[in-house]
Amino acid sequence: MSKKLDITFLIPGIRTVRWEKLYNSLNNACKRYKWELIFVGPFELPNSLKNKDNVKLVKDQGQVSRCVQKGLMHVNSELFYIGMDDTVYIEDSFDEALDEYFKNSNQKTIMQCTYTEGGHEQPNDYWSVAFHNAFKLNGIDQAWKTATQPILHKSYFIELGGFDCRWEYMDKPMHDFMFRAQRSGSEIIYSPTTVGITDWWPDHQGDHGPVHDAEVLHDFPIFNEMWSKPNDRTKIDYSNWKKTPDVWKRRFPNQVYNSYEELWWKEGYTPDFKPGPPPPRRPGE
Repeated sequence: MSKKLDITFLIPGIRTVRWEKLYNSLNNACKRYKWELIFVGPFELPNSLKNKDNVKLVKDQGQVSRCVQKGLMHVNSELFYIGMDDTVYIEDSFDEALDEYFKNSNQKTIMQCTYTEGGHEQPNDYWSVAFHNAFKLNGIDQAWKTATQPILHKSYFIELGGFDCRWEYMDKPMHDFMFRAQRSGSEIIYSPTTVGITDWWPDHQGDHGPVHDAEVLHDFPIFNEMWSKPNDRTKIDYSNWKKTPDVWKRRFPNQVYNSYEELWWKEGYTPDFKPGPPPPRRPGE
C-alpha cells in the first residue's frame, strides 16, 4: 500500500461469515479516503478477503478488550476506528464523517460514529452520560458523552493507555477510556450521518452468551465499583493487556475451534432467544 493511509478500521470479531459483506460495505462507505481493515480474532480470513491488499488479520484467542489493544499495534495510520463485525456500513457515510472530522478536530477529538442497533435509530443525546441511569454514579461527570464506535487518534489512545483489560468485553473499557479522555481535555463530537447498521442478539441468543455473561457477571460489577466514587483516572499502562489469558475461556470453555462454523456447532449456539443471568443489583437498589 504505497499511498499514506487516512484511517484504519479495527474490528475485533469471530463472525467470519459476515466479513466479506462488511468489507464490501466499507468500499461503498469510504470511497475518497485511503483505508485498511484489520480484523482481530481467532479464525482465519475468509478466502474472498485473503488476497485484498488492504485487509489484514491479527490472530488472537483472547478476550475482546485484549484484541483491541493487540490489534492497534498493527495499525498503520494515525487515525483509526473501532467497530463490530455484525455491522453493515452505509454508502458515503465514512466519507462524510471524515470530512467533518478533519474540519473540526485536533489530536484529542473523538467522533462517535452513530449507528442503528437491531433496527433502532437513537437520537444524539442517547450518546450522553445523562441519558442513562447506569451512569448516575458519583465518579462520572454528567456532562460527559460516550462513544462506542469511535474515530480517534492512535497516538492519543496509546498515550492514555487504551483499554483497561480488567474488563473482558469492550463496552466498559470503552466507557472508561472516554471518561478518562474527557477528563484529559477531549471533546466528543458526532458523525453527521448514521454510519452503520448493526444486529442485536440479547442475552444468550446466537453467539452472544459469552459477551452477555462477561458484561453482566464480571464487567458491570467492576465498573460500578470503580466509578461509584470520585477518582482521578486518566492514564494507565497500555501493556496491561499482556496480563490477560491467551485464551478467553468464556468463548472457548473446552477447546479453541478452527472456524466460526465449528464454534457455532460444537457450542450449541442457536438463533433462538435464550435468557441469560440478570445483572446483580447495585448497592441501594
